[in-house]
Amino acid sequence: MKPASPRKGISAKQVLQRIDRIAGDLNVLLVVIAIGLATLDLTFLVTQKVVERLPPITRLAHDAAPTPTPADD
Repeated sequence: MKPASPRKGISAKQVLQRIDRIAGDLNVLLVVIAIGLATLDLTFLVTQKVVERLPPITRLAHDAAPTPTPADD
């Protein structure tokens, strides 16, 4: 049976230590992403509640200027 690693002289313990270190670094990255997404979600929730409490806005629609008719001349 061939060894799991293509390099000779690397023990299974060293491979597991490398995997553990990579997983630890990946966990830090995933925690940072999770905190960022939670912050974004909280910000969206707060702005949604603020917008709901704002008074309604009256919007004015500007009509196009009337076109002159030949009878106006």
